[in-house]
Amino acid sequence: MDSDSDFYGDEETTSALEARVNDFDVVAWWDRQNAAAASHLQHASSKPPPPTFPAGRPHDPYQGEPGARQLSETIEQFLARLPPATTDWRPGLDWIWISNPYAPPGPGQALNQLLEGGEERLALFTEFETMATAGGAKTLTALRRDVANERRETIEDLRELAGACNVLTGKWMLFPEPAFVNEVWAKVAKATANDELGVTAKVEPRVQSKKERLVCIYTRDFRDKDDVARVLNRMSELELVRPSGKQIYYKSDAWTHLGIYGGNSWGIGASMYSSNEIFGYIKTVASRRA
Repeated sequence: MDSDSDFYGDEETTSALEARVNDFDVVAWWDRQNAAAASHLQHASSKPPPPTFPAGRPHDPYQGEPGARQLSETIEQFLARLPPATTDWRPGLDWIWISNPYAPPGPGQALNQLLEGGEERLALFTEFETMATAGGAKTLTALRRDVANERRETIEDLRELAGACNVLTGKWMLFPEPAFVNEVWAKVAKATANDELGVTAKVEPRVQSKKERLVCIYTRDFRDKDDVARVLNRMSELELVRPSGKQIYYKSDAWTHLGIYGGNSWGIGASMYSSNEIFGYIKTVASRRA
């Protein structure tokens, strides 16, 4: 039987990989990158930075974009102008948007740093997994345990990196059938405009007539489980989801930017929460307060 050193590679290679994995400290990595952050942010987008708004005054970062609700429109006018069931996709109209006009603008995001650091961390995990599975010195159970532990550490590092880069938004996702998309979107749009859900919401325009439409309801911070739960509870009150019905899922935008989708090669879950999990959390919190 091969030795452990043969299984994981020669001593020099093993030591180097373990050092790289152990030394990936999100805070230290961010400190090294922070000197260039302003330059990255300045050139990350051709769009100007979002305007600032007086506290309490309704605002919308999507003003002027053809696929977004304008503050000059009533909700009824907006829904009549862009009904998702019959509004076709076209260049410049990839999504139909509505923002919560009372939510304060979020902080600037360091997307370049998230991508650079996230890709580096995911590459380290891939290298670890490849070396760990290259031989057969360990039992399958021990091997799976080692890889699972490293995957959990990778996920935690990516969450911390997303926080450092202010890429914190996430979304509950609904997939209504075309026959019901206008009804679902009307509920979401009205509740978002009334400050009852999250910071913004979007729906797919028509691409294929029989295709389910994706509706995303965004919250400000995926780490704020209470706010994630509050939005889900309001969605339940609006009959968009039921505690005993089909599960829906919540995904962070950081995962989307890093290409962490279902069936990814790292074995990382594409969603951060399920509705069953959060409904259970709501019950637990309510019982503690009773």
